[in-house]
Amino acid sequence: MKNNNKTKAIILRKKAESVLKKKPKTSSTHSEAETLKLIHELEVHQIELEMMNEELVLSRAKEHDTAEKYAELYDFAPSGYFVLSKEGKIIDLNLAGSQMVGRERKRVYNSLFGLFISDDTKPIFNLFLGKVFISKDKVTCEVNLSTNENLPMFVHLTGVVTENGERCLINVIDITGRKQAEAEINSKNQELFKLITEKDKFFSIIAHDLRSPFNALLGFTRMMAEDLPSLSQDEIQKIANTMRASASNLHSLLENLLEWSQLQRGLIPYNPVSFLLMPKIKESIPSVFESANKKGIEVSLDITEDLVVFADGNMLGSTIRNIASNAVKFTSKGGKVIISAKTFAGKSVEISIKDTGIGMSKEILDKLFRLDGNTNRKGTDGEPSTGLGLIICKEFVEKNRGEIWVESEEGKGSMFNFTLPNHNQ
Repeated sequence: MKNNNKTKAIILRKKAESVLKKKPKTSSTHSEAETLKLIHELEVHQIELEMMNEELVLSRAKEHDTAEKYAELYDFAPSGYFVLSKEGKIIDLNLAGSQMVGRERKRVYNSLFGLFISDDTKPIFNLFLGKVFISKDKVTCEVNLSTNENLPMFVHLTGVVTENGERCLINVIDITGRKQAEAEINSKNQELFKLITEKDKFFSIIAHDLRSPFNALLGFTRMMAEDLPSLSQDEIQKIANTMRASASNLHSLLENLLEWSQLQRGLIPYNPVSFLLMPKIKESIPSVFESANKKGIEVSLDITEDLVVFADGNMLGSTIRNIASNAVKFTSKGGKVIISAKTFAGKSVEISIKDTGIGMSKEILDKLFRLDGNTNRKGTDGEPSTGLGLIICKEFVEKNRGEIWVESEEGKGSMFNFTLPNHNQ
């Protein structure tokens, strides 16, 4: 910098000497003292000029540094900055802006900014641009940018017109993350609303199913309390059997409710291990055999003794028990229930429970495994059913990394199938 200033001073001196030589010489009438004083004044002025020149050079250097600093801040700011004409042409933009539109800056100049706006939000941008040039205040909007990657980018635009009113400055902020979070929150809210609605409907169904056996119990206990001396032994026996059936149904329903509520709160432990399937099934269905014997229904097992599954034993036992109980419930006297299993694709075991019962219509099939589906219908001997057991079965099967599905035709029986892994995958 100093060498440059010295060179400029030498050039200026030569120019000054050249001008001085061209001027006509005049005789000096000044005394020696006046001449010395004049020389002194000239030397002082020269020093002053040199000092002023140095200050000017320093000032220009500071201005240059400041301009570079602001240029760097403008270029490398995280937000996109654009300068647009009234027609929406891009006059200038920073590096973040070029990255947002997915183009090199030299290829963006004089392009219409609207070309980078998605078709569905282009009317919003056009309205925004018009408002910017007629408003003295900041104007904002939210639009989608169309990039080379064809990935939607949600952006927030803030625009303000320049003093001469010929251009506008646009600040562009990427709000894609915020929009995605809002969309996810809205989706979760909808799911939550649907779940609450389903549970409300479900609990109204459960309340209805609880009321019936309780009313039966209350009615028979009142009858026994008031008319016991006049009742015959056979009548007392009949009332006792009916009360026992109502109490049994209540116990079964309450057990399912308790199991379901624990499952929803995550209170049921999940401890998958490898074990033989046949012993676990035999251990889980004594109550099924008892109900089947009363209705004269044959229950058979078609499972090899060495078949192994990897699952939570308690969850599997509850699943087998619920599905097999339903099979007996909806099968008429003299019917059959077959529990079978086979390896599937070498990686899982497919368990099937088939009955020769009354089957299901398509309408009922569509409502299975759903809280909002009212599938409570009575069995072939009037046994009550809420469908809650199947909901628990579905959750248990999926917890054990399996799938469950049903094949059924009205009047021709049903077959429930579900899979479980046969080893720890």
